[in-house]
Parts: sequence; C-alpha cells; structure tokens
Amino acid sequence: MTTFRYLRRALLALSLLGSSFAATAQTALATGKIKVYIIGTFHFSGSTSDVKKGSKTDMSTPEKQREVEALVSKLQETQADKVFVEWPQERQHAVDSTYALYRQNKFTLGNNEVYQVGYRLAKKLNRPRVYCADADGVFDYETTQAYAKAHGQEQILKDTFEDIPQDSTGRLLEARTKTAATKDPLPGNSLLAQFARLNTPAADRANMDIYLLNLARVGGGPNYAGADLAGEFFKRNVRICTNLLRAVDLQQDKSIVLIIGQGHVAFLKSILQYNSLFEVQDVLPLLTAK
Repeated sequence: MTTFRYLRRALLALSLLGSSFAATAQTALATGKIKVYIIGTFHFSGSTSDVKKGSKTDMSTPEKQREVEALVSKLQETQADKVFVEWPQERQHAVDSTYALYRQNKFTLGNNEVYQVGYRLAKKLNRPRVYCADADGVFDYETTQAYAKAHGQEQILKDTFEDIPQDSTGRLLEARTKTAATKDPLPGNSLLAQFARLNTPAADRANMDIYLLNLARVGGGPNYAGADLAGEFFKRNVRICTNLLRAVDLQQDKSIVLIIGQGHVAFLKSILQYNSLFEVQDVLPLLTAK
C-alpha cells in the first residue's frame, strides 16, 4: 500500500511538472513577437492613381529577370511564414487561384511587383498562399488642391513633390531638416540597389515629411485640408495593419513579409513600432548583405 501511495504521488508530480512545462512553452510562444519585414517597392507597371506618377519598368527582359531573382533570394532569408502584398482583399480569390497555378508552373507572371516579387518569394519559401493586405481609404487630394488654389497655397503642393521648395516656409523647413547626403547603400541601378535606396531611414523620413511638414501646411484657421489628407492616409495604413493582424497565426508564425509601395512604409513602421505583437525589422542589412 505504501509503495502504491508513493508511486501515485510521483506520477502526480510528473503530471504537474509536465503541465508546467507545457504552459511555460505555450506562454513563451504566445508572448514572442512576430517579426515584420516591410519591403518598400516602386510599382513595376507604373501608377496612374498616385499623385506622383510612375513609369513602367519592363520586367520581362533577361536582365530584369536575373535582378528580381537576386532580390527574391535576399528576401528568402527572412524565412517568412506568410507573404503579404499590396492588393485589396477583394482580389484574394483570384490570387489564390493564380498562385496555385504558378506553383504548378501553369501561370505566367505578370509585370506587377505582386507577381514578380510576392509570388516568387512565396513559392521559394514553399508557402501555400499569398495574402492580400491592402485596404480602401479616402485620399481626397482634389479638395486639398482646391483649398490651396483658393488661398494662395498652390506652391506648397508643387514643392511637395519637388527637390527644391520655392515657398519661403518650405525653404526654411528644408534648411532646418536637410541632412548631409548619404552614400547609396548599394551602387548602380539594379533592382536590388533601387530597393536598398527605397528602404533607408532617409527615404522613410522624406516620405513622412511629405505628409507632416508639407501637405499638413495646406489649410488655415478651422480648415485642416492637408492635415486631414495625411490623417486619411494614416487611417488606411491602420487598416492594412489590421489585415496583417487578422491573417497571422498567433501560435505558429514567427515572421512575415509585406511587399508594399514605399509611400506606405514610414506610416506602417510608426503604427507598428509600439505594437505588442509585431516587431518591425530593418530590411536594409538584408538587402545589402554580401
């Protein structure tokens, strides 16, 4: 009887110890932050909807195909559990079907960065899906333009997308905020070099300045036309972050990649910086590693 009593106590102790280890492991997994690699990109096929239009880059040439392979090989080092792209969730069904075909070598990639970078990366990582993360937002640039025209602030908008501001306040701001020219992170104009330049702290600051130093100055008195414009863009990026949150697996995912227009990057980083779940990673060392 005594032996049985000791045995029962020993089994109970082991059971409690096992439960303790399991709980500890689960807690560690649940509290570990998910690494987020935000990859700022230009739009390979150009853009007609952005205020600053872009021209198309033909990605079908042998040279560009080699360059995109080199870029994707760098991004593969993230070992991302999920790859997110800048397409609205309404396109998820189409993405699911075309990506499935691509994995079977039955789909020819289009020129867009979603295909060329997103699909390629997900396939290299052997991931079953590419996730759409974009969200609708209101970007009423026309209203801001109208206010600026009616109140003598047109030059502010012109200066926003120019290298040298012409309005007096803009020149003062540039003098106070301009930093010494930094060396390009990678030489040349390869796709990898372009991506490296798009993902520097200087690029992030310049992008945030567009909204919070330039556009925000359009308005006066009770009117905040430029600030409201910046606020709407901020809201759109909060929605994008929400789409990431809805899609991640809290028990399994260790890291994710988001491939998105460079104009979003600074906002997304500022939103995620103090997030208890996500940990933003610096992608520049990844892009410039030899």
